[in-house]
Amino acid sequence: MANHNIAVIGAGPVGSIMAAYLARNKENVYLIDIKRDLISAVERNGITITGVGDNFTIPVKGTGYFTASLDRFKVDLIFLAVKFNYMDSLLEEIKLIFKPRQKIVLLQNGIDNEDRAAEKLSKEDVLRFVVNYAGMIRKPGVIKMSFFNPPNYIGVISPRNKALAKEIADFITEAGLETHYSPDIKKNEWKKTILNAALMPVCATTGLTMKQAMNGGDTRYLCEQILQECIHVAKKVGYDYGKNFFENALSYLSNAGNHKPSTSIDLEAGNPIEYIFQPIIDYGKKTDTPTPFLESLTKVVRTLEKKQREMKP
Repeated sequence: MANHNIAVIGAGPVGSIMAAYLARNKENVYLIDIKRDLISAVERNGITITGVGDNFTIPVKGTGYFTASLDRFKVDLIFLAVKFNYMDSLLEEIKLIFKPRQKIVLLQNGIDNEDRAAEKLSKEDVLRFVVNYAGMIRKPGVIKMSFFNPPNYIGVISPRNKALAKEIADFITEAGLETHYSPDIKKNEWKKTILNAALMPVCATTGLTMKQAMNGGDTRYLCEQILQECIHVAKKVGYDYGKNFFENALSYLSNAGNHKPSTSIDLEAGNPIEYIFQPIIDYGKKTDTPTPFLESLTKVVRTLEKKQREMKP
């Protein structure tokens, strides 16, 4: 199979892990990020991956600090690994230099991201990826992979991209990050968001790791209530994961690592938070399905975030 020309925008854990695995598999990978310290480190030393996956260091084909770098690299695929919050503004920038042959592959968490992207471009331009790995930046250019629960999933909103989605799944799997084509990618993105929603706001409001939250009686109760709420909303929207999903989800969450999710890390660092669980609250209101536990904890997280911003010099 011919090498692919791929830009990965976002040098955080998700983007860097994807870029490193693909580059190691001889794909032409270009890494772009506005954070100069991250890109400078990759330019000097390549990307180093440690943790639960393979441990290796690999250079990428090229790097850039701004979206305009896309013009230089002449890529076919643009993987967006930026946070949910920044997707709309980034797509506005990309739209100005987007070529007809190019495709956008969204790697963010969240619900309906692909529909928002298609409004700015078109359904034919956008594919959706559901990432089932995570990591943390140990230092610029060095990423510790904290877990990988294969497979990842990729899907489309235009049937014209089905063959391409299967090809992407194949070469990412070949690179070492098992990925499957999904005929109903929204069902996958809802499932992942439900699991995230059950733990993220609980950990952020308490300062606990995921393992601690699931091991504590009171915090586990909160996780269980949020999980039930999210399952009910999903069913109203049309996604039923079966009668054993609640128990299976609890078992999955109980094996979560003794580290904090991204919501907690961003809150403590004073960074903007991705409220990837907010769409579940919004869908709950649209379908008259109450989400009092999730909504209440989300409001607490927003209050804590506001306090952090006010404390910043």
